[in-house]
Amino acid sequence: MSALYEMKRRFQRKLPKAWQHRFQEAIYVLLYRVSPARKQNFFNSGYAPALSELEKLPPFDREPLQATLYDLVLRQLVEDIPGERGAILDIGCGLGGGIRLASLRYPGSKVTGVDINATAVKVCRKRMKDLTSATVILGNGRALPLPDAAFDFIFSVGAASYISLPEFLQEAARVLKPGGTLSFSVGYTDASFERHRQIVEAHARKVGLSVRNTVDITENVFAAIAEDTPRRQALINRVPWPFRGYALNWADMPGTPRYQEYADGRRLDYAVVCTKDA
Repeated sequence: MSALYEMKRRFQRKLPKAWQHRFQEAIYVLLYRVSPARKQNFFNSGYAPALSELEKLPPFDREPLQATLYDLVLRQLVEDIPGERGAILDIGCGLGGGIRLASLRYPGSKVTGVDINATAVKVCRKRMKDLTSATVILGNGRALPLPDAAFDFIFSVGAASYISLPEFLQEAARVLKPGGTLSFSVGYTDASFERHRQIVEAHARKVGLSVRNTVDITENVFAAIAEDTPRRQALINRVPWPFRGYALNWADMPGTPRYQEYADGRRLDYAVVCTKDA
């Protein structure tokens, strides 16, 4: 780990919890500007095994493990959940890989992506110009610049971990139509899967959501990280040296605290599907 990264960790731990999230968001914005991440389609840990379809289908073939995690949340976990998919929202859309995949999986739908990172939004808008039904906006998941009950289906990969679960669920429930579906993934290190299942259900009830399914995906995510290590290392080698330590940890690379959390069984990744009460 670099000295800069260790200083960042010590400083962040001293902040109030609410400010820790905001500080993390600031680092997220900075990392996009100084790293090759903005040239990718996705910015997540991935899910193994990758779908063979996505391994052969551009542009997802460049990052099939990451695309597969999106597909899990976007399609596989909600196949048995009835409901419209006409108006779709991606919270934390990043560079737009999820928007493009949603447009593929649900042709004819209108897909909106929102992200707090102005650099990512700018790049995403350029990339999505060929998708006439896609819209990309700048906004914070804690206070989405969107009207109430505007979407049939909301999906998100990882954003709830940085927004905070209660705030994420509250805003997602607000902009979701009655009877609509919310599907997302999230990762933590502070409790067991069963405990998190209970936490999600408690927070969901408070905002009028019913949990339909909660799935532990930790093993699949960790397998994707191991498989994807060479590609990630090649990208990190292009990150400016002062930020390389942070990039290594963000990418869960071997030898970092984040990777060790997985190796020690202290890391938990899971996916949740909710529906909004009518």
